Amino acid sequence: MKSSLEAFLSDFKRQAPLPACFVVAYSGGVDSTVLLHALHAMGVPVHAVHVNHQIQAQAHDWELHCQTRCERWGVPFTALRVNVEPGDLGLEGQARVVRYRAIFNWMKTQGQSVLLCAHHRDDQLETVLLQLLRGSGLRGVGGMRPIGPVGVDRHLHTELLLGRPLLNCSKSSLLDYAQQHQLSCIEDPSNNDTTLRRNWVRHELLPNLEEHFPQSPKALLQLAEFFQAHYSEEDSNTEATAPQVVSAAGALQLIQWRELAETAQLNTLRHWLLGQGVRCGKLKLIELARQLRINKGGIREVKKGWQLKVSRQQAHLQHTTQPKDTRFEQ
Repeated sequence: MKSSLEAFLSDFKRQAPLPACFVVAYSGGVDSTVLLHALHAMGVPVHAVHVNHQIQAQAHDWELHCQTRCERWGVPFTALRVNVEPGDLGLEGQARVVRYRAIFNWMKTQGQSVLLCAHHRDDQLETVLLQLLRGSGLRGVGGMRPIGPVGVDRHLHTELLLGRPLLNCSKSSLLDYAQQHQLSCIEDPSNNDTTLRRNWVRHELLPNLEEHFPQSPKALLQLAEFFQAHYSEEDSNTEATAPQVVSAAGALQLIQWRELAETAQLNTLRHWLLGQGVRCGKLKLIELARQLRINKGGIREVKKGWQLKVSRQQAHLQHTTQPKDTRFEQ
């Protein structure tokens, strides 16, 4: 555990200055408990943030559990309470968005810049499989990155970084650590609900896949590493090109963009959209690029809730509906 965290901190220092304090997303489950405990034991400055979704009957007990553990360890602790309303993403997906949005907003008010999450190697494997099954494209199959920009509301929080120090650690190693250090952890009953896709992959698909193809986990993770390496280089090239085709006001300058090679056009368009917090699939991206090559003004649909307004050889991203204001309490 210690060696994995030391390797992460070393890699982090090569990409960005170490913050005065790392914010740790602390649910109280075994994964985040191990991450918080191990970092604190190493003397790494941390601040635990717990998000109370107020969905489960035990939600307030879980918040108290996390607060009590942090007081015992001498770790600064903050609880954020949010309301999760039904939406297109389902309850789980909606809760994820609201959770991250609350944490990022809090970080901004506190001058914090780096959030650490406890995703581990088994989570990475589940993500890769889910992305494959969703047909998300090769970039999605690359899975989660150890260090990178935030996902939710990326365009609003370009100064924030998201780190995943445990991506090289297996779930079993985290359970061993928790047992060795006698750590008390929360068990969310929804983790066993196989009507949720990720839980079905975890409890049904992966065990069956590994039974018939014992090398499948290793092969899938190697595939993810290959695509991550490829797209990291591609992203560096795209970032170098971006200033030439994106105006100071953030508009895509279409005359300069049309002069790029077709692959560079797609990469730059994707990079520009992501920078403003909008993802779209590869086929939609190809179609959008085709439409932008046509020298006409007007509106181009990107995805639900988002469109491009093309005027005077510039493309501006805009909402078609106003997002809800998600407030949180401390």
